[in-house]
Amino acid sequence: MSVTRQVRVCVAALVMACAGIAAEPSRPNLVLILADDMGFSDAGCYGSEIQTPNLDRLAAGGLRFSQFYNCALCGPSRSALMTGLHPSQVGMFNWTGKLNNRCVTLFELLKRAGYRTGAVGRLDMVTAEDWQDPVCVARYVDRFLGNAGGGGPGHYFKAVRTMKNFRDGQPFTLPENCYKTDLITDFAVQFIAEAATKPQPFFLYVAEYAPHWPLHAKEQDMAKYRDLYRRLGWDEARAQRHKRLIELGLISKACPLAPRDARAPAWAAAPHKDWEAARMAAFAAQVDSLDQSIGRIVEALRRAGADKNTLVLFLSDNGASDQAMGRALDKPGEPWRLDGTPTRVGNTPDIPPGGPDTFVTGGPAWACLSNTPFREHKQTNFEGGIATPLIAWWPGVIQQAGAITHEVGHITDITATCLDAAGVAYPAEFNGRRVLPLEGKSLLPVLKGGARDGHPTLCWATGGSRAIREGPWKLVAGQGGPWELFDLATDRAESQNRAAQVPDIVKDLTAKWQQWADRCGARPRAASAQRPVSKPKKNNPNPRGIQP
Repeated sequence: MSVTRQVRVCVAALVMACAGIAAEPSRPNLVLILADDMGFSDAGCYGSEIQTPNLDRLAAGGLRFSQFYNCALCGPSRSALMTGLHPSQVGMFNWTGKLNNRCVTLFELLKRAGYRTGAVGRLDMVTAEDWQDPVCVARYVDRFLGNAGGGGPGHYFKAVRTMKNFRDGQPFTLPENCYKTDLITDFAVQFIAEAATKPQPFFLYVAEYAPHWPLHAKEQDMAKYRDLYRRLGWDEARAQRHKRLIELGLISKACPLAPRDARAPAWAAAPHKDWEAARMAAFAAQVDSLDQSIGRIVEALRRAGADKNTLVLFLSDNGASDQAMGRALDKPGEPWRLDGTPTRVGNTPDIPPGGPDTFVTGGPAWACLSNTPFREHKQTNFEGGIATPLIAWWPGVIQQAGAITHEVGHITDITATCLDAAGVAYPAEFNGRRVLPLEGKSLLPVLKGGARDGHPTLCWATGGSRAIREGPWKLVAGQGGPWELFDLATDRAESQNRAAQVPDIVKDLTAKWQQWADRCGARPRAASAQRPVSKPKKNNPNPRGIQP
């Protein structure tokens, strides 16, 4: 703890003592870092070849979760993260939307409990009143920078007409020569330095844009990876990640590697290898830059003397995306970039990834690598869509540094965990509105090396996909597809459908999923309106639609 903060805390304690008020035990600071579209195996400590030394150090000093889940899509995951409720309970059925009045967010509760609050990046679902209104956000967030109207990153280098940014309630334009990941980090570091001088604890939400498309990256970061991916290709890179995941103990030896996406050729037969390698090099550079950001944030905690009493949580909002941008962004007389520079959109070899005048995405083959060893991608309820890395770091509390837990958890648990760590009770009502009971369960006993009363079942319903997990059994259906049953104890790659062999389990889990859907208001689309998970039409650049 810094000298200035020590003095402030001592003065506050003296005032409380004189007033006859018992001093509270020191409450921890909370730093919540959410990556955007980062796959299960994209960090080095989760088997990746991408250089993530800072995440690796957090893992080495903290705890990794091997079976933690998100909600497969940005809006649903962010609403669950911030409310501790299932997305359908709070009115979130698509990639974005507005929270209903039956919930309360982590920001609102921590702010009322005396925490100093900060948020930077994608500020979706920060408040339950109207997170799209910067004035409303300012009621519960002391300092904030980012877009308060939903949507993806827009552009990493330049201001665009579809993205409105705000800083502490005022319109904010991206400065020249910026890179959004660095901009986020600068703000986070500044917030920590300021907040650490105050007597109260702080909560910082770092909602990173990376590594969400477009593939915008700094050339010095891309240079580390061009030759690597040209040499490995997606097949060998997936095989190596699969091997490392087993060696690390994050998946069982029995877990197979899911087949390559059906839309991707074998690497040996892939045309335009230099361009393909550049695509993954740009994505890896975005992850690399994200890791650099995390390193600076942890260093800011150390400099402020706050590192010994801070819980840091890192996870992703969904699996990596296989999607393409299938439409032009510039309109006649209305360019996407505010500086008027045209943007070349598309996944074709004549459009090189990385630079600010292009809009390229990674595509299904490289998304398969990010989601190794799992099946499918973002927006599905197969493991590739909903499995996330989760790293928890809390010096002095997490006793088994570097350990891996196989506790099954869900993104709704994050709110419950933060409230438990902060000693804040979840209310039955907030600001005159009744709120639904908390669905998430605290991970604090797990962080302390013990056990918890976990979830008997976990359920999902995302854009037509649906799933339920109970113990090792998972029942899952793709968009427009039938139920499939898998034993995740040996087959997290979801390669051997057991539905025909054990129909009683299918019947039981189907009934339990329906009970959950009825209770939580889940509304998967009718089968006639759903899109198939596999076998897309040929030459369709975006078989699953465009979702930021």
